Parts: sequence; C-alpha cells; structure tokens
Amino acid sequence: MTYKDNTPTYNVNRKVANFGAFSSNLEAEKEKLNKVKRSFQPNSDRQNFPANTRNEFDTVTRKITALTQDEVEDRILSLDELEEANEKKSEKAESIEECPSFDEFKKAITELKKVTKKIHSELKRGTKGEIDDYIEKKIFGRDV
Repeated sequence: MTYKDNTPTYNVNRKVANFGAFSSNLEAEKEKLNKVKRSFQPNSDRQNFPANTRNEFDTVTRKITALTQDEVEDRILSLDELEEANEKKSEKAESIEECPSFDEFKKAITELKKVTKKIHSELKRGTKGEIDDYIEKKIFGRDV
C-alpha cells in the first residue's frame, strides 16, 4: 500500500501561465467581497458560530475558501491600496522637471559640479604625478 500524505498540496497538475487572472478585474473582486461582507450576521441566541465564516468559490484557483469577516475587510483595504498605487503609477509628468525626484538629482549634480570645479582649480598647473597624488589623498584618503 502506498503512503498518502495528509498535508494538502495545491498543485492540481496545471501550470499558472501568468498572474493576470489574479488582478485582471479588481472592481469585480471588490464588489464580490462587499457582497460577502454584507452577508455576515452577528452571533445571536439562535446562531452562535465561533468562527462565523463564509465559504466562497475562487474562480482562479478553482477552490472553495472559508473567509472570516476580518479577512474580507483586509482584502478590501488591500484592493483600495492597490488601486491608489496604480493611480499614482499612471500619473506621468509632462517633462522631466516635473518629476518629484528631479530636485534631488539636480542638487546632486550641482554639488558634483562644485567639487569638480574646486579640484580643477587646485590642479590647474600640476603634473600627472601631482594630480595622482592629490586624488589619492583627497578622494581615497591614502597618505602618499
């Protein structure tokens, strides 16, 4: 007799070609989760379930999933955050000057220009050996 493992495997002998099915229709998934959220009822004298879960069929994984109310709320919040992130990504600047990181880049370039100008003024009349010694001292911190 062959040994059968008790742990469930999620490999159902089919490969996931891409993950587009997981995030292709966020609005429909959010609407479905809102319906599940509305279907939860608080425990009363007649109904007293400790877990208070709802079983939902997942069309992507083709499995039934038990969802608690907290899980549903967390998924809705994560979908909202994902939508906000997608909106921020889709906003494109008309020119490079309007990008938020351009100011930091501009500051770094001006500092680099100042440093190179200073080095150039100090090394204007030096031989190659003197220039190499200066670079060793100032940039690499080595004593020549």
